[in-house]
Amino acid sequence: MSIPIVFIHYGDSDYLQYSLLQAKRSNKGKDIILIGDESNNKYPFVKHFNVNESSSMKDFAKVYKHMNFNSHDYELFCIQRWFILRDFMITHNVEQCYYQDSDVMLYEDIEKEDIAGFDFGFCGGISAGISFINNVAALDSFCSFITNCYTQEELRRQLENMYQSIIATIPHGGICDMVFVNLYCNNTNPEKIYDLSMIRDDAVFDLNVNLIDEYEEWHGRKKIYYTNKGVFCKNLALDRFIRFKALHFQGSAKSFMRYFLEKSLEECTNPIVFDYSTCQWHEIYDLHFN
Repeated sequence: MSIPIVFIHYGDSDYLQYSLLQAKRSNKGKDIILIGDESNNKYPFVKHFNVNESSSMKDFAKVYKHMNFNSHDYELFCIQRWFILRDFMITHNVEQCYYQDSDVMLYEDIEKEDIAGFDFGFCGGISAGISFINNVAALDSFCSFITNCYTQEELRRQLENMYQSIIATIPHGGICDMVFVNLYCNNTNPEKIYDLSMIRDDAVFDLNVNLIDEYEEWHGRKKIYYTNKGVFCKNLALDRFIRFKALHFQGSAKSFMRYFLEKSLEECTNPIVFDYSTCQWHEIYDLHFN
């Protein structure tokens, strides 16, 4: 049985439709599941479930202590989504799933990713916006780990000390779900975590289009190309093009998602490159791809 693709989202943000459509296009025949509210119960190709069906998200809200520059409700929900996903998987007897945030565009058939033997697939051990949940028992353990960080005195003290250390250098930072992903990956069965941000066979999942790292840059973001073989960015350290299985349009980059639907891109016969300044694709004729 193929594993489902799961989204968790409040509201009907304009970019949500593009993420859902692209996931459906790249994974024909797979269930696209949206755990949301009445405002986004409108997509005919999606199986919709109500986010408020989760009981443990409400239990966690009672112990949560806000330690972040962002709003209380925003950061709380970012952490609650793991409880929501855990409850959904247990209630509906889903043992494995692929989860992605609604600001991700997926270009890969997820069945091609071989993560047998691992509990989770995360990007870089810090970001779970693109995730494989390979073991619902491990997800349950992760949720318990988060709860313990707020309810067990010693762990709570460590979390508070970590918060003080973070804001001393990053005033607009704080404790978020990425902190828990990092702590869990490093301290709890790290050998069971699969890093999706590692390049394998010249392909990779994107951690964040706003993070240049070793890639070619354009207007402060990764320079993105499209060919009939998929989406590419040029890795300058390796001096070759790397195929991106997904792109994560974090933050203000969400506004570009509408231009990255594969159906419209496929109309171009030559390789094309995206210009963030004009929001247009331009054909290129003298570039050698892998």
